[in-house]
Amino acid sequence: MKRHTLRGRVDPNTTKRLILNDGRLTHGMIVKEFYVWTISLASGDDVDCILSLSGDVTAEMDASINTQIGWARETTTAGSRTLGSSIIDPDHIVVQDLWISNLTTVAGSEANYLVILESKELTDNESVLQLIKERAQDDPR
Repeated sequence: MKRHTLRGRVDPNTTKRLILNDGRLTHGMIVKEFYVWTISLASGDDVDCILSLSGDVTAEMDASINTQIGWARETTTAGSRTLGSSIIDPDHIVVQDLWISNLTTVAGSEANYLVILESKELTDNESVLQLIKERAQDDPR
């Protein structure tokens, strides 16, 4: 399987679209690793981020919302980093796009991110199933 990486920065209290959709519904991606870390240690701020299948993100890390597939955080104190942690739902295949949300509301708390993905070819039936899961499975709304 071919590996891909997405990396960049997301501002505090914002959601950023990470475009993966190549127009082929039988081409999917599996998130293998998800990391976040602060831009600067000087502020001593923490970052909390969500990786999601939808741009409609709540202000909470909530595993009951099926579109949230990854959660990551890093804790800092002035001058030092505490090793961050992340959780990824292993039962997902991204067919369209990903969104990353930085839940931190403190100005100047931008988050760096690195997402490592693995490509996967899908049958037509698998593709339809994943599109349904992206939209509706266990949706609390």
